[in-house]
Amino acid sequence: MNDAPIDPVDPEAGRSVDEWDDVVAGLPGMPDPWPPRGPVVLVAPHPDDELLGAGATLAAASDAGTEVRVVAATDGEMSHPHLSADGRADLVTRRLAETVAAYAGAGIRADRVRLSLPDGGAATSGASWEAGLAQGLAPVLVDVATCLVPWAHDGHPDHDACGRVARLLCADRGIPVVEFPVWSWNWDDPASPRIPFGRAVRFDLAGGRAGGLHARKQAGLAAYASQIEPEDGNRPVLPAGFLAHFTRPAEVFLLPG
Repeated sequence: MNDAPIDPVDPEAGRSVDEWDDVVAGLPGMPDPWPPRGPVVLVAPHPDDELLGAGATLAAASDAGTEVRVVAATDGEMSHPHLSADGRADLVTRRLAETVAAYAGAGIRADRVRLSLPDGGAATSGASWEAGLAQGLAPVLVDVATCLVPWAHDGHPDHDACGRVARLLCADRGIPVVEFPVWSWNWDDPASPRIPFGRAVRFDLAGGRAGGLHARKQAGLAAYASQIEPEDGNRPVLPAGFLAHFTRPAEVFLLPG
């Protein structure tokens, strides 16, 4: 690979999953108890981020009878930016239906709160977008044991804003925040990573009810047809090379620190 900068959110320009194999294999296992004994909140910048980063964890939490709350910051309407306003509205309907199917496929039981903030709005209207997220997230954090959120330096503006806002709100409430990389796998350098692996742990996807956690996560991801299949002559939003980062038999989390 050349030394040119990698666009954090260009899934065809980044790192391959095998470049990270040694790093992930060397991580310590997740300390018990995992999944956390809830309630657990996960902040998802876009529909599918919860499955990409923590789908198996949410499935395991559901198996354990843990209360799971997902705060969906946006509806993901800009994943296909060429669409008209009507087309984006139809896409939102599709992505909501895909999420219902994804949860069913993975065996995730969760209360999902939609904030419907503008997709990509953290880059264009940062302060007001973050204020809207904080207003919507705060009441969901009541009596919460753990908050899961994308790493605050993940590289996508919406992801980073979700990480920042969640960390601030949870710090005020004494709630532990556990972060997960999504786009970081694409742009970071395994030889000299910015992901803080000093506080990273690995959740191995063995066990769970029928089919195992790994298979259930993949069944959930397969429901997001609008993101993983080519449409209208365009390549998939999330091509196979990028999705491979989330087919490994482990999920990686960054513990508080």
